[in-house]
Amino acid sequence: MNTRNRENFLIHVMNSGFERAAASFSRLINRSVKIVNGQSILIHHDRDFSYISEEQGDLHILVTQIIGDISGKSFLIFNRDESQEIFKILNLSVSNDALHEAFLLELDNIISASVIAELSNSLDLEIYGDVPQLIKIHAKDLQQFMAKDEKREEPSSVIFCNTTFQFDKHERIHPQFIWRLNSKVFELIPEQKVTA
Repeated sequence: MNTRNRENFLIHVMNSGFERAAASFSRLINRSVKIVNGQSILIHHDRDFSYISEEQGDLHILVTQIIGDISGKSFLIFNRDESQEIFKILNLSVSNDALHEAFLLELDNIISASVIAELSNSLDLEIYGDVPQLIKIHAKDLQQFMAKDEKREEPSSVIFCNTTFQFDKHERIHPQFIWRLNSKVFELIPEQKVTA
């Protein structure tokens, strides 16, 4: 079993999922959305959250439980500026919190479902994303939130993704995306996928 090749394959699959998400998001808003910068880092010890970039102020965290052949969770994190930029791009009124929250949940549905579908198809697994939850916390509580959540899960690996979505040629958002996947995912990658 070549561990490094399996890790690289998994990150490649996830990046393909982000490309699929950009295409889906583009269709939803009827504007061009592209991935212009993406970086993914795999951490085998899921207690290391030092890769979470420093945030300030209020955060919106969209949590999606992954169920099926492998378990896990995804955490899509927007700071206040990124949330406001999304609403500005979509010409949404800043004063309608319920609409904003509903749109952030739908955005998480699109991105998470795209990556989960890519994982499912590429690994020939049956996995699904549950209905996302929106959690609002202050940035200073992010590390504690992630550490508390980690205690409830089976041994897992964490993939930190920093991806920049560009709208048309101007506006950009740069959310953090954290994926916690059961570590058995590496065992489930077919050998022919790694050597192909």
